[in-house]
Amino acid sequence: MTDSKPIVPSFVVQEEGSRKVLVYLNIPELKVKRSFPNFIKKVPANGEQRTLNFQHQSLTFTIHVQTKTRESKVYSLSVARLPGKIRPEQCFIKYQRGGCWATLIKSEQMSWMNRICDDFTPGLDIQENDNRMEEASAPAE
Repeated sequence: MTDSKPIVPSFVVQEEGSRKVLVYLNIPELKVKRSFPNFIKKVPANGEQRTLNFQHQSLTFTIHVQTKTRESKVYSLSVARLPGKIRPEQCFIKYQRGGCWATLIKSEQMSWMNRICDDFTPGLDIQENDNRMEEASAPAE
């Protein structure tokens, strides 16, 4: 059985220095394996990345994951407007069991956390649906 409605994963955002933002996406069913020939890199073992698109001020990520019961779940996060511009060619994603880390490299040295948390600014413009997961805390990288 395939769940046709994408699930928006819970996520945690943290700044690392003045040029880097880490976004942890919680995907509980995700399992990883070592890739070949680069054994250091981990790739989804029970999933397939469908979309990973970094633009200058947005990002889109979609992954299909197969659960233990052979059910297919689609996790998708689309941020239409980030608080600042990024360098798409330097951004990347790292997978780990239970989720993944998206690393965003900012174009300018400025804090995003004030803009994300401020009630008077738009923060992250996330395209949501009714399938949003509960809040998560980020594990150690």
